[in-house]
Parts: sequence; structure tokens; C-alpha cells
Amino acid sequence: MHITDINTASPPLSVVRIEVERLFGRYTYILTRKDNSSQLDSSFIILYGDNGSGKTTILKLLFHLLSPKQKCDHHLFLAQTPFSRFSVVLANGTSIIATRTDSNLLGTFQIQILQGSYLFQEIVQIEAENRKTQDYEFYQHLTKLQLNLFLLDDDRRLKSDFFEEETRDYQPNSMKKFLFINPFFEDRTNITRETALKLSIARTEDWIREQALKGANQGVENIHSIYEDIIAQIFHDADKVYDDFPQSPQSMDILINELRSYESRSKEFSHFGLMSPLMTQKIVQILQVNTQINDSIIRNILKPYLDSIAARFNALQKTKDLLSLFENTINKFLHDKHLTLHIKDGMRIVTDTGEELSSEMLSSGEKQLLLLFCNTLTARDRATIFIIDEPEISLNIKWQRQLIRALLELTKDSQIQFIVATHSIELLSQYKTNVVKLANIGK
Repeated sequence: MHITDINTASPPLSVVRIEVERLFGRYTYILTRKDNSSQLDSSFIILYGDNGSGKTTILKLLFHLLSPKQKCDHHLFLAQTPFSRFSVVLANGTSIIATRTDSNLLGTFQIQILQGSYLFQEIVQIEAENRKTQDYEFYQHLTKLQLNLFLLDDDRRLKSDFFEEETRDYQPNSMKKFLFINPFFEDRTNITRETALKLSIARTEDWIREQALKGANQGVENIHSIYEDIIAQIFHDADKVYDDFPQSPQSMDILINELRSYESRSKEFSHFGLMSPLMTQKIVQILQVNTQINDSIIRNILKPYLDSIAARFNALQKTKDLLSLFENTINKFLHDKHLTLHIKDGMRIVTDTGEELSSEMLSSGEKQLLLLFCNTLTARDRATIFIIDEPEISLNIKWQRQLIRALLELTKDSQIQFIVATHSIELLSQYKTNVVKLANIGK
């Protein structure tokens, strides 16, 4: 076993290399970008291969190998899939490896995590009726990576350990009890798309409120600092007489323009409920009428007010920009309807005639897009891998051209990676440098 030396521009927990030996007893692949430059960015990888070459199975193996929740029985999928070795290398050099040492390609396997000089390994034994021995130590080590995974496979259901936790709150009490006493239903990673979409919308609404609260708290801290400076300035200027300052009509005009600019800017934030719109017209009228008042006095009175507003703008700017991008991105895909976001009202989808739609009333393609976009937005704060099998399913040619670009824009400067398997000429032609072809080296 060797330690892979990785030096890339990729997020540290993104996948940079996948190796599989004797998949179905026939295929051996080494999947990695050809460009070995230190500037290599693997935030988006396309797997391309012939039908029947194992693309979908490789995506599922990747998802189940790296997903950290023990309850979801991820290892059962590995046990039921024929291969002799499957390994994943992350950008930080960590390797997660599943191997079988004998000729049997099914059932029991050894699993390893290699991090620098540290090695953890465990035997996962599959017993009668597909029941396995305890492998909680492996999942404990995997959880420490703090890596989240989502899989959108060919049945158009978005699977994730995230949903295993969220369904506890989503299901009514009677359903919770039913799920608890029926092991067949314990795998909540495989929930319906409608349920996943509702959970994702609810999580997006919670995320927006959380970001707004963080920004508001930061704004309060900034305002506190502003008033500390004001008090210090008052004592510093205590002996100054403001009547001695010269009048300046231009200075008053600048102040009025600043007030109007802040009022206009506040509307962008109030659209999402991040703050109330500023109403400065009355102040402006007073300033315009009382032109004989010393503008230095007025500016010193208004400066704390303007500085506090600027502090709120600055604290909430990043959140506002993300919400604008999210809203505008989705609305580019929608026809005869539009989506709006608001802290109080949540996420609403409204037709051009004013009728509000529930998520169940969306088309298959619209549901798929909203599901992806909601989860990419809320995953920005953590290392996450989205694994998507044939994203072109349910999407027309126009949407296929726009989809990946939209996802990459929405996740810019985050630790999110997309790994996609596709036959779409639209995607392959747009992102040639991101394509990794499945070439069997085991022939």
C-alpha cells in the first residue's frame, strides 16, 4: 500500500482519484484527471463511459463507501457488489479503501482509512441474511472527516444521511413509530423525492433565517464599536465650536445623496426580509428646507445613524448576494412562474397570474432542479460531495446547457464537489477538461 501525495487547488475533502479492480469481475479502472498541475481543481468531475461499463455502480460505491451513518447499512451495498478493490483518494491525501483478499468478489471485505502515517482497518463480515458484524469504529473514524454526501441516481431520488435525521422531525408520531418497529423502512436515505424536496425546502428556509440572524448579530457588534468611536470623538472634539465651521452646500448635497442611496440599497435587503426598508424622504425634506443649519452639526448628528446602517449592510451583504443568486438562478429555469425567498414567508412559488403553487405541483424537471439547488445552497458551509447520475434525465436541452454552470456559480468559494456521470453531449462538449473516461485496463 502506498501513500498518495496530493497537491491540488481542490477543496481538501474532494475526491481526486478513484480506483476499482475487477468490478463485476471484468472491469479495472483508474479514474483521475489527466492534469496533474498543482492548480488542479476537482470541484467538478464528469465520468464518461459506454453503457454497461459500470458508471452508475461506481457512483453508488463512492456514495456508500464515504457516507458516515452506520444505521443506513451502507456496507451492505458494498457487500452485494462484485469487486476485488475499491479505493477513493481525497485532496488532503486521505485514502478510504475496501478490498477482498480472496477470489470471492461478494460478501465480507476489509475496509481501511489511511491518513498520512495513520492506518485504521476493520473487517466487515457479512453473515446469513445479509446481516453484518459491528463496524461502528469505522463509521466513527469516517464521521471525523465531517464530509457530507448526496446521491441523485437514476431513479431521481436524492439520497443522503442528512435525510435519515430529518425524517424524524418530518414524520408524524404514528409514522415515526411505524418506521421504528419495521427494520425494512429504517433506511431513510431512500425516501421519496416529494419528501426529500419538502425537507430540503424547510432546511433552506431555516438556513436563510440562521444566516440572517448571524448577520444581524454581527451588525449589532459593529454598531457597538461605532458608538464607542463616537463617544471617544465627542471627548476629543469637546472644545470645538461648530459655528466656526464654514457652510458648504455641496456637503449638504452629498449627505442627501447618501441618504437616498441607502434607502435604495435597503430595498434589496428588504426584498428578502433581511431588514425593513429605510424611509429617508422626510429627513431629506427637512434638510432641503432648512438650508441655514450648519451642515457640520447635521453631519455629526446623522453620522452615527448612517454608520449603523452601513454596518448592517456589510454584515448582511454576503447573505443577500447568495439569496439573490439563488432566486435569480432558479427563476431562469422556470416558465410562467417564479420563486421568491423571504425570512418570514419562506420559499414561495407563484404563477404569473398570482396563484401560489405547492412543490408537488411542479414538473419532474422543476422538482429535480429545486432539490439540487436547495441542497447546494445549504451545503455551502460544509465539505460536501454531490454525486449525480445522468443529470440530463428530466431536463430539456436548454436546461442541460445551464445546469452545471448554475450549480458551480451557486457553490463558488465553497467546499462542494460535483461528480457526474453522463452521456449528454451538451455537458461533455462544454466541460471537456473535466471529463474522466472509463478505460478498462484489466483486459
